[in-house]
Order: sequence, then C-alpha cells, then structure tokens
Amino acid sequence: MSLTEADLSGLKAWIEGLPGVASGPHRFGGVEFKVQQLEFMHFHGQTHLDIRLSKNDQAKALAAGKAERHLYAPQAGWVTFRIKSRDDIERAKELIQLAYKNASDVLESHQPQQGKSAKA
Repeated sequence: MSLTEADLSGLKAWIEGLPGVASGPHRFGGVEFKVQQLEFMHFHGQTHLDIRLSKNDQAKALAAGKAERHLYAPQAGWVTFRIKSRDDIERAKELIQLAYKNASDVLESHQPQQGKSAKA
C-alpha cells in the first residue's frame, strides 16, 4: 500500500499519545520524542526513524532484520528504521513501543524507592 501524509501524521500522533511523551525539534534536524527528558526516538525527515532500544532488544531487532544498524551510535542501543510503505507503520510501532518501554524502565530505575530512606 502506498504511504500518505495522513499515515505519517497518524504515526506521530500515536507516539505523542503515549503517556508522558513530548515532542520537539531534534538537535540534528527533525522531530524528537521524549519521556520526561529522556529521548527514545526521533525522525529525520518523514520516513527515517532513529529508535533507542535496550541492548537486548537492539540485538534481537537487528538479528531479525526488523531494523538497520544506526550509523553513529549503535553502542547506545540506537537502530534505524525506514518507512517505505503503509505496512511499515505497524512494524515501526512495534520498535517504538519497545523504545518507549525501555525509556520508561530506565527512568523508573532512577526513581528513589518509596518508603526507603535516602541515607540507607
């Protein structure tokens, strides 16, 4: 199926609809998406996505051919995904959901444990 602007706008709206997500300009161009202040993905143009996964999810996605190796920061879990058709939107959402969960888990792991003393 051919890809439309509405498909791409719908994907961005879906990402922005994830709890706690904010979007804004990316420092290298495009649009980035963050949970609190932690970036978990960004667009370069309309169809080039860079997505930050856990190292385990990154290895699985690359081995399965679901993503491409990121050119500049693969050591940090980043992968690249290119949207070529409408069918790729759902595949992109799978990777984005993994990245969102990873970012949320990282943030949660840095929160103080409720009921524990800071001096403990």
